[in-house]
Amino acid sequence: MLLASHLRLEHLGKQLVEQLAYNIGTMDTGQYLPASHREAMAATVKYEIDEEEFRIVGGEYIWTYELGRGPTVNPGTGAVRRYVKEYIQEEGIAPRGQDRQGMPIDEDTLAYFISRRIHESGSKPWRNAQPTGVISEVINDKTIEKVEALLSEAFTIEIAEFLLAATE
Repeated sequence: MLLASHLRLEHLGKQLVEQLAYNIGTMDTGQYLPASHREAMAATVKYEIDEEEFRIVGGEYIWTYELGRGPTVNPGTGAVRRYVKEYIQEEGIAPRGQDRQGMPIDEDTLAYFISRRIHESGSKPWRNAQPTGVISEVINDKTIEKVEALLSEAFTIEIAEFLLAATE
C-alpha cells in the first residue's frame, strides 16, 4: 500500500474507532448492559490495515450492540441476570410493585423478570427488528464513499508524484 493511502486510512481508522467506542459507551442498546460491560466492549474496537484490506473489528458480541440479542437457545450462564442487576444498581432504578405473592419487588426480582424476558424473546432491538445505530451511524454507505474518495485522492497524488519524479 502506498504511504499516503496508508496514512489517510490510519487517520480514518482512528476516527471510526473513536466514534464507535463513544457510541458503545453512551447509546441505549435496549439490553440493560452495565458501564463495565460497555467499556470492555469499546476497548475491543480497533482498525487493521494490510496490503489488501482496511477493517474495523470488535469483540465477539459487538453486533448485539447494533442488532440486539435473540432468545436464549442453550441453558444460560446467569450472565444476563448479573448484567441487568448491575445496570439497575448503576442507574439507581428503584423496583416498584409486588410479585404474585404480594411481596415487594427487590433488585434481584426485577433483574430476574427483565432477564427472563430477554431469554424468552430477545432484547428490545431484536424483538422490534430495530437496529440501535451504535454501529450503523458510524459505518454505512457514507463511510464507504468517504474511504473510496480518500483512496482515490491519495492514489492520484501518489501517481502524479511518481510521474513528476520520473520526468526529472
